[in-house]
Amino acid sequence: MAKLIALLRKYALLIIGILLFIVPYITTQYEFYVLERGVQNAIHVLGLLILIGYSGLLSLGSAALLATGAYTYGILLVKFGVSPWLGAGVSVAFTTLLGTCLALPAFRLAGPFLVVTTIGFGEIVRILLLNLEPLTGGAYGLSGFDSLLPNDRWIYYLMVVTLLLVAVGTQRIGKSRLGLALKSLREDEVAAEVMGVNVRRAKTVAFALSAMLAGLSGVFLANLTGYMSPDSFTSAESTTYLLMVVMGGMRNVVGVIISSIVVTCLPEVLRFLSSSRLLVYSLVLLIYLRMEYVKSSRVSFVGIRHMLNFGRNGKAGTGGGERHGRTTE
Repeated sequence: MAKLIALLRKYALLIIGILLFIVPYITTQYEFYVLERGVQNAIHVLGLLILIGYSGLLSLGSAALLATGAYTYGILLVKFGVSPWLGAGVSVAFTTLLGTCLALPAFRLAGPFLVVTTIGFGEIVRILLLNLEPLTGGAYGLSGFDSLLPNDRWIYYLMVVTLLLVAVGTQRIGKSRLGLALKSLREDEVAAEVMGVNVRRAKTVAFALSAMLAGLSGVFLANLTGYMSPDSFTSAESTTYLLMVVMGGMRNVVGVIISSIVVTCLPEVLRFLSSSRLLVYSLVLLIYLRMEYVKSSRVSFVGIRHMLNFGRNGKAGTGGGERHGRTTE
């Protein structure tokens, strides 16, 4: 049994890819569309895995970057007559540039202060989409742009291939020197800088990679829906993307892909419950997160006890500085 589990973990991405290629042949048109949205969300959430899971930089403005990629693609095609593939490339590049600019406040802000900044960024983008009506269509939305490929199924297969390539790249980043630098930021920025990590460059790269994948996902979103509205890119959507990262295991690429698809499809699976489906959906997520929290707490209890330095008598022991004759400030 252990060998089978190890084998499944080793070839997990290959198995997911095969299943994603087969599923369109056994689903209805609507179920296929929901699956497409799950794959599109997974591409976006892998960028958040790099930013949040690897680097520990919490962001709640990811929906704004998704909107930037989608709207830039639509505006270039509708207002300026650009070809779809050129529009896609420019959209991803522009979103990457804008997301990289978010790294500037991250140089001096951390924790809740950075979170508030990203929330503000998301609201600014949404308000601009509403008020720049000549370009974005305002509250009426934007539509009428061409697709990258003439067939929805071709776009889906392109997304699946892109997802697998991004997943492999994300795994390799996690094991590279860049990945180690990003993970050191998550643990302790000061210690990372002392050990020679260029903190500013690492943060910039993390935001840039996350924004690039958000822009790419936005382009795919525009191709799937054919219509975009500012109401689709609220802070609630950013919270959902954060939930996908957390449920997937924060630093688990395969887990994040599965959680993205499951969280996208679950509300539609529960649609038969009518008005109660959102209540059941929330309860399912809470129960899952609670079970994961309890499991992780048991695993890390020894580490927590060591950190707090509890002695046998149940009282906190002395710190490392006191053991060496120094007082820890």
